[in-house]
Amino acid sequence: MSPVALWLPFEVADLDRAAGFYTDRVGLSVVDGWDRAGERGVVLAAGSAFVELVSPGRSGPAPLAFQLADAASVDAAHGRLGSAAPRRHPRGHYGFETDGPAGARVMIWSERE
Repeated sequence: MSPVALWLPFEVADLDRAAGFYTDRVGLSVVDGWDRAGERGVVLAAGSAFVELVSPGRSGPAPLAFQLADAASVDAAHGRLGSAAPRRHPRGHYGFETDGPAGARVMIWSERE
């Protein structure tokens, strides 16, 4: 498994306030965003990592997310890590979640076939 990017997703109650904090105060830049199906979100660049803010939030902590190059890489990682089978998510990415050490949820995913 060779991640191409680290994603730190956060589910927030007030997207505008959270995005303002990370752009205006921390200095991150907006690289993507969406507003559809009752969900709003923004992706912020932090060097070679990304912070993803999504509203409305869901219960429980968001996973630590590792982006892989393609679906075949996700399938190979799934073979090593096990868990629920990878699936296509509503926003189009393909991946799965598993339990990491110390109770952390870890998402392994790709946007490419």
